[in-house]
Amino acid sequence: MSERLVAAFGGEADCRRESGAVQWRIAGSERETGTPLEVLLSGAAQLQLPGRLRDAELHRDDDSVPPGWQLRGAGFALPLAVRAVQVHRHPQAQFRRALPPFAVPWAMRAGWFLLLNLLRVPGMGRLLRRLRSRRHA
Repeated sequence: MSERLVAAFGGEADCRRESGAVQWRIAGSERETGTPLEVLLSGAAQLQLPGRLRDAELHRDDDSVPPGWQLRGAGFALPLAVRAVQVHRHPQAQFRRALPPFAVPWAMRAGWFLLLNLLRVPGMGRLLRRLRSRRHA
């Protein structure tokens, strides 16, 4: 049997019934990184989940047709009869740590703010082009 771990929540995860294409939303923190993690279940109208899960894991069985899903946690294993599963990981913190800090001087920010707001006035673009062409002539 070829099972693989798709998502693992660390601590408490909230389960909420949704309306529309997604019937269940499970939200919490990823076990390894602590970043926000969200699992959306579609085609699960008959499924009943508790309001909270502790240390839940989502597993996929690739050998079954169609692929089977199972939600496991502390003391339970629940097979999921769902049409689709979406796993959303939010990597904002890691992305921001990877970028170097970038500081823009206040004078440059003020200049751009002034220019962009001036360009909102009707006819100001033509006036600025005319002034620029006189300066270069």
